[in-house]
Amino acid sequence: MKPTIGISACLNGFEYRYNGTAVNDEIINKIKSLFNLVNVCPEVEIGLGIPRKPIRLHKVGDTFKVIQEDTKADITEKLEEFSHKFIRKFNDKIHGFILKAKSPSCGIGNCKYYVNDKPYGRTYGVFARIIKEFLPYLPITDEGRLKNKNLLWEFLTKVFMLFRFQNSKSTISELIEFHTRHKYIFMCISQKHLKIMGNLLAQHKKNNLKDIQLNYEETFKDMLKLSFKRSNIVNTLTHIFGHLSNRLTKIEKQNFLRIIRNYKNSKIELSSVIEIFKIYALRFDDQYLIAQHLLNPFPEI
Repeated sequence: MKPTIGISACLNGFEYRYNGTAVNDEIINKIKSLFNLVNVCPEVEIGLGIPRKPIRLHKVGDTFKVIQEDTKADITEKLEEFSHKFIRKFNDKIHGFILKAKSPSCGIGNCKYYVNDKPYGRTYGVFARIIKEFLPYLPITDEGRLKNKNLLWEFLTKVFMLFRFQNSKSTISELIEFHTRHKYIFMCISQKHLKIMGNLLAQHKKNNLKDIQLNYEETFKDMLKLSFKRSNIVNTLTHIFGHLSNRLTKIEKQNFLRIIRNYKNSKIELSSVIEIFKIYALRFDDQYLIAQHLLNPFPEI
């Protein structure tokens, strides 16, 4: 089984762009085999055709309108209707989105908009905005963001975490195992949410299980709205170091702390630190650490 990802069709080889081309992106080509892909192109779906006249996002008062420049046709309502229909169809059956950067329909905060026919700022495309409004917990990215290794790691980690949650929420025992194995990932995002979810599970023998499961899901999805924070990650790495420290030599301890400092100062990637922790977990046959998804948050790419 694989997570299901909505992807702008032009990023998956379909020649659906306004000029009849596709986007050949090395990173997307590398990771897309990890997912079941749902191709989507709002502009084609509402009948604009390929190729087509370009569209622009215009701010009129407090609202945004999508206008096809040559025809002056207002296609805002059609795009919004399609977006709502798509969300109703997939809702909890989808685990994230990879969308086309800067697109008036799919852009994630980087779509140019106009005021009085002059470039004014950047915002979300219509489709991307409605996803964020109605499914705010879903991991969402674009081909530009995926070039940043930390953002790529965060996106893949969240997608697979949400996928595992959707397959682990039917019984309390599955939910407890899910929580236990994701403890360090949760710590990297929000200690507050980790504590709330842990307290909920601790009450499973006293309270209604259905209520606990629903409250856990609500808290978990609220946490997914947050980004990983470097300070939280440093605290988590230090916590894991403490778990291992009594089995390390003095020189190994010094080296571990140096590695964590280097990550804190952005001198090395998080994935490199995790690989080092993984080596020691295997060396000491530490089954608790080996089971932690932080060490293997997603399949190798």
